[in-house]
Amino acid sequence: MYFEDHKITPETLISQTDDNVTLEFTVTEECDFFDGHFPEIHLLPAVAQIDIMMHYAKKYFGDKGFAVATKRTKFGAPIFPGYTVRLNIKYNSQKNSYAYKLTNSDESKTFSTGTFALGE
Repeated sequence: MYFEDHKITPETLISQTDDNVTLEFTVTEECDFFDGHFPEIHLLPAVAQIDIMMHYAKKYFGDKGFAVATKRTKFGAPIFPGYTVRLNIKYNSQKNSYAYKLTNSDESKTFSTGTFALGE
């Protein structure tokens, strides 16, 4: 329900293992994450990309805690309204962390990547 409220389409599950999930979804033009970030050009804010990743990480891996630190987070290309994106999340149980990669559908363009350490 949360992402439906933000006007993000329901995800399509591409693949899933115990520690890895790959999904696709569309960030529609009506998505409220675009409101007010840049008045002239609508871009999906970095904080929204992280929120989306954490939402799906909790959905598919359970509540492993909060993101308390980030490492190697990079934002390489903008996500515009109407883009369909592919999200890959890997859970590392030894480090209690998530690594994610947000790309276009054919994975030829990387929008953002990062690793988040989790804590209580």
